[in-house]
Amino acid sequence: MEDKKIGNQIYKVKSVDSTNNYAAKLLKQTKIPFGAVIMSYNQTDGKGQRNSNWESNSGENLLISVVLDMKNIPVSNIFYLSKSMALAVRACVSQITAEECMVKWPNDILVRNQKIAGILIENKWRRQEISSSVVGIGLNVNQTSFSSDFNATSLFNITLNKYDLEEVLNVLCEKMELHYADFKNGEYSIIDKEYHEFLFNYNVWSSYSRDGEVFEAKNRGVVETGQLQLELKNGQLQLFELKEIKQFL
Repeated sequence: MEDKKIGNQIYKVKSVDSTNNYAAKLLKQTKIPFGAVIMSYNQTDGKGQRNSNWESNSGENLLISVVLDMKNIPVSNIFYLSKSMALAVRACVSQITAEECMVKWPNDILVRNQKIAGILIENKWRRQEISSSVVGIGLNVNQTSFSSDFNATSLFNITLNKYDLEEVLNVLCEKMELHYADFKNGEYSIIDKEYHEFLFNYNVWSSYSRDGEVFEAKNRGVVETGQLQLELKNGQLQLFELKEIKQFL
């Protein structure tokens, strides 16, 4: 497939179950170039981390998936894609809101300690290698109220301005192209440094829970394979997978 600049080709659909699912179907049919964006105004079964659903009012938020080329990327370095995409979304939100935005491990975006965007990356394998990745992004834009189960906010709630979704998408595509270039060029140290600069609660003692038990720990960063490294009260350093632990805001 042809590799194009991110956002050069945009597929707009009124409603899908999930933009990631839609992108995966197009990939299977080899009818979509790398860099293409799927944009839907409504999702009936949007995906979030931990097998959760991504809730969004129809037509109010940015719901997209981007198809990226992963050929010749070592599997051991794949989490840097997650870091680079988180930095791209963070940069987009920061530019629009003029607010300090943080990345909550692994790749949620926070403004004023509230979630404004989330990312779900699904990789397509060919033999023992990743051939492509579908990067799903949900960015809350014009929605004003959210379920009490979600500590969420939106661009409108932060700035009190309504936004054209396609204009927001243009900014996001620019940021993704820049950060994806760092990833493809193997600039892993640059990605890692910036990611930790904006990592929520980095080197700070805060509350976590595991198997229903709440404990205090210091965030010592995210290792290259994606696990969160915590320093426990006894001084021990321990790695945690996403599904093992919950971090409180």
